[in-house]
Amino acid sequence: MVKIALVGCGWIAGPHIESIITFKNAKIVAVIDKNKDQAEKRAAMCGAKVYDKLSDCLNLVDMVFVLTPPSSHCEIAVEAMRAGKHVVVEKPISSSIEDAETMVEESKKNNVKLMLAFNMRFRTGFMKLHEFAHSGKLGTPITYWCQRHGLRVDASNKWSTDPLLMTGMTIQSLSHDIDTMRWIAGEVLDTTAIVQESNPNLPGFDDNTNAIFRLESGACANFQSSWSSHVGFNTRGILGKNGTAYVGGNDLWNLDFFRWKTHDMEFEQVEWLYDKHDQRSFAREDKYFIDCVENDKTPSITGEDGLKALKISYGMLESNRTGSTVSLKY
Repeated sequence: MVKIALVGCGWIAGPHIESIITFKNAKIVAVIDKNKDQAEKRAAMCGAKVYDKLSDCLNLVDMVFVLTPPSSHCEIAVEAMRAGKHVVVEKPISSSIEDAETMVEESKKNNVKLMLAFNMRFRTGFMKLHEFAHSGKLGTPITYWCQRHGLRVDASNKWSTDPLLMTGMTIQSLSHDIDTMRWIAGEVLDTTAIVQESNPNLPGFDDNTNAIFRLESGACANFQSSWSSHVGFNTRGILGKNGTAYVGGNDLWNLDFFRWKTHDMEFEQVEWLYDKHDQRSFAREDKYFIDCVENDKTPSITGEDGLKALKISYGMLESNRTGSTVSLKY
């Protein structure tokens, strides 16, 4: 039985709790949050006890889920890892490259697993696109693309909009898309980006990013992303020499269909996915991470993946600031 402490009881804690309480091999025994009412609410969902500090319950657990704002991830994760506990961190790994590097180093130093909750890797549509991209069916890749548009800023989400906590879209949400790109299309060599702010009430909060990436494979990739679009949609896809495949939907998150055609097919094929950003992917994700801890397996999504995604985000911001192409060194 893997015993878990959950730090941070905001929205994202809900689907993690709802998943973990269905597993026979794991139990949430502790929850911690500055908001005591919220902590009590989450504790009631899973039969856990509320603690004031992580240090009060570290001796009771094997694994810690860090579900707090990015700027606080390092302090919490390092405390857990120095106590010999495995850690799952919600994306992005941190708001600071220096903190992210510290987290990765501490995981190695203390011989514990540091896992990044890149939930998109556990969604049906992206798993299908990954399978196609790596099957050879599409031939040599030429272009990977990501389009994601919608209205996203929630003023009640303080860590997104508070000037002392905010990370902006390029770090916060595009961490998902950057990791998905690396997972499906491979490593990035450099980027050229234009990053824009459109909300006059949130100075310093970037909510539109357009970027081009040069990939190690010789292919290119491009992002067209917005949190200020009044029309919502998303697509991600691979164009190869022998075929094209992509997933898409009618808002920021949902994947409604998978479309593909290869050079030897007479007609394009369409599969309806009904892949909502819902409990199913969180259950797959949490089950996978808990299995890695229970059976001492090396996870496929690690702190290094989080660090690489963050460095790419900062590369995009630097490119916008300098007006030049930025080389990405991992």
